[in-house]
Amino acid sequence: MTTREPTIEEVTRAIAEHVAPNGTVRPGIADELAAAAGWHGRVVDVLALLTTDADRMGYLAGGLAPDEVASWLARWCDSPFSLDELRAIVSSAGWDPEPFVVVVRNGLLDRLVHLPDGTLRRVGGELAGAWLSDEHASSEEDAILAAVRRLVEADPEPSETS
Repeated sequence: MTTREPTIEEVTRAIAEHVAPNGTVRPGIADELAAAAGWHGRVVDVLALLTTDADRMGYLAGGLAPDEVASWLARWCDSPFSLDELRAIVSSAGWDPEPFVVVVRNGLLDRLVHLPDGTLRRVGGELAGAWLSDEHASSEEDAILAAVRRLVEADPEPSETS
């Protein structure tokens, strides 16, 4: 079997053909589609991140319906992020790629999503990625950058003994 990277349109059609009996996309569908069609590459990798589990699909893909997954798949695939950057955003519950562009460009993604001790950062009770997506999805870049810098610069310096 020849392997190749699918287009967004091909994956969109395949998702629509492989829905659960209740009309939703099943978590893990990326592996199933990739194996059946011999697909690989960014589109499949991003789909795998989006469809890891139902909870993640609910916030990251906008829902579990095929059209919701497909529309957000295009947005995440078109984002400028590496897969490692996408994983960091996903781990912190970010659901909109736009406010992360300026954060990544300024080298602040890891400091935004992780505390100095390596644990996931929470802001006002929610994970930092969700906070950024919720509070700054439509903000200007300078406002996003200022808010993130205020947040990460408030971190205490790690002590030399810890």
